[in-house]
Amino acid sequence: MYLYSLPVGAGLILLAVIPYIIYLLGVTFGKKPAELELTSPDTLPPVSIVICAYNEELTIARKIQSISSSTYPDELTEVVLVIDCSDDKTEEVARSELENVDFSWKIHVNKQRSGKNTSLNTGIGLTSNELVVATDADLVWDERSVEYLVQRILADENCAAGTGDLQPNPGADRITSMEKTYRSYFGRMAEWESAHDATPAFNGCLLILRKSIVGGVNETSGADDANLAYEAIRKGYRTFYETRAAIYEELPEDLKKQYTQKVRRAKGLIQTTLANRDLMKIDRPFCRIFYPLRFWMYVITPTMLLIGGVIFSFGLILSAPLIFLLLALFFLLLSAVRPGNLVTSFITNQFYLLAGLYSRRKDAVLWKSTSKKVGE
Repeated sequence: MYLYSLPVGAGLILLAVIPYIIYLLGVTFGKKPAELELTSPDTLPPVSIVICAYNEELTIARKIQSISSSTYPDELTEVVLVIDCSDDKTEEVARSELENVDFSWKIHVNKQRSGKNTSLNTGIGLTSNELVVATDADLVWDERSVEYLVQRILADENCAAGTGDLQPNPGADRITSMEKTYRSYFGRMAEWESAHDATPAFNGCLLILRKSIVGGVNETSGADDANLAYEAIRKGYRTFYETRAAIYEELPEDLKKQYTQKVRRAKGLIQTTLANRDLMKIDRPFCRIFYPLRFWMYVITPTMLLIGGVIFSFGLILSAPLIFLLLALFFLLLSAVRPGNLVTSFITNQFYLLAGLYSRRKDAVLWKSTSKKVGE
């Protein structure tokens, strides 16, 4: 019986990783995004920046300062802060900081806890400009990130939305190392997709959209960022991923917070992917090629990889226990010596996807920041 376990397990593992192999070949040898040169600031249009916040009194001042230090002209910048019934001093701290800035701003406080998706839609509705940048209250960006997003979306009139590159703050700890490896590969995957057609791989902490085309996101289910990308794609427009528009995340040092954050994100991503299955009927590169690959990666791969891994390990333990022990020891040593290696990062990501896939949580629209806070 165990003799069949090895080929069956290996076959399931191979089937599980096929989309990752395709993406690996694509990002290595495939089409690259067109080079973008920043033009004169005199040609920049006005832009609105929407910030959704819940209990961010320790980070909101730093966020506002990050916007102030941006190279985007203050006279062309509007900030809309939506506070989702915080029970701390987010509003007071924000008002105190905003009184010293040179750009226009407004604050809206939700009357009841509504969640990220509803808060984002509220903020978009309060903006005055066609181009809207959405960003999180607890993260800071590179000073030219907004410029890169604006000029990238203006370079193609068929682009309705785009996203920046979420990166962990520099550090040498295990969590940061693994996350950096995962995000580097994630970003290159999304760049390859957007070079051909469109990508759904948005980072909700830094987005840009054309309000007249993408006026909001689904408020009841799924992740706000993926919802936004799919809305643009559904309407026939392109989306993009701009790696030079960087925004930095303080990763939670507590493993429980890390687990909560990653599973919540995985759950929202899976919900949104499943909700857009009908896109496979549309004849365009994203719908016929990239969406099926993404569906496979998020919905099929985690379970198939687990089953294949268990079957293969069972057969190896029974037929060649010494080889199994050597392989297990090699993996443990590799993870200890180089925690940011691609294999460990991949397996860790599959664990979070699996947890998100079978999570009993019904929605992913209410949020609580799990990022490390200033002063903590």
